[in-house]
Amino acid sequence: MNSKIVAAIDNSAAARPVLASALALARVLGASVESIHVADDGGGTAQASAESFGVPFCTTAGNPFEVLVELAAGNDVVALAVGARGRPGGPRPAGHLTLALAGSIDKPVLVVPPGAHPSDFLQRVVVAMEGTPEKARSARRTVEVAAGAGVELVVVHVDDEDSIPLFSDQVQHETESYAREFLARYCRGAPEARLELRIGLPADEILAAVERVGPDVVAIGWPHSSEPGRGEVAREILDRSHTPVLLIAVE
Repeated sequence: MNSKIVAAIDNSAAARPVLASALALARVLGASVESIHVADDGGGTAQASAESFGVPFCTTAGNPFEVLVELAAGNDVVALAVGARGRPGGPRPAGHLTLALAGSIDKPVLVVPPGAHPSDFLQRVVVAMEGTPEKARSARRTVEVAAGAGVELVVVHVDDEDSIPLFSDQVQHETESYAREFLARYCRGAPEARLELRIGLPADEILAAVERVGPDVVAIGWPHSSEPGRGEVAREILDRSHTPVLLIAVE
C-alpha cells in the first residue's frame, strides 16, 4: 500500500510552506502528498498553490475537524500537515483546530508557521524530549525513522528538578556516561544521533537549542489526555517557533 501525507491548505499564501514542508517530510517517509481545502469558497488560490508543487488537490465542504479526522484515519495516511495561524514575524498560535486534530488522531501532525522557508529535503531534525525519561519513549519511532532515512538527528533532553541525574565530582565523565546510556536506551535505532542535555525551563531550553542547531523540523510529543495543562511545552514551542513542528501522539 502506498503511503501519503494529507496537507490541509487554505486560500492564502500560507498554503505554500505547508505544501513544501509536507513534501520534504514525505521524502523521508517514502510517501506521497495529497492536498485538501475544506471550505465552500472554491479554493482557487489553494488549488493554484497545489498545482505549482505538482500536488493532487481536492476541495470539499463540511466541518474541517470531522473531514480531516476521517481522512487521517485512512490506513495509507502516515501524517497530516496543517498551517499555524498568525502572520510572518508575529505570534503563531496553532489554533483550536490544529490542537484538536493533534489530540484526536494517532498520526503525526506537522504544524507549519506561515513564514517558514522549508528546505526541499529534511537534513537535520531536533527531537525534543522534556521531563522524565518515560516521556522520551514517545519519540522513539520518529528517531528510528529519521535515522533510517539518513537525517541528522539532534536529541534535546531537558531535565527538570525531579529528573536531574546525580553526578559525582567528576561531572564531565558522569555527564558523558549519562548521555551514552540515554541514547542507547531511547535512540537505539539511531547510532549517529547527538544528545544535547540541558537543565532548565523545557520550552526555553528546547527553543534555544533549535536556534543554535537550525533544524528543518522540531519533533515533540503531544499528549492524548484531558488533563488540565496538557501539552504546555509543546504549545509554547508552537507559539514561538519559526521552524515547522511535528507533533507526535503520546498516550
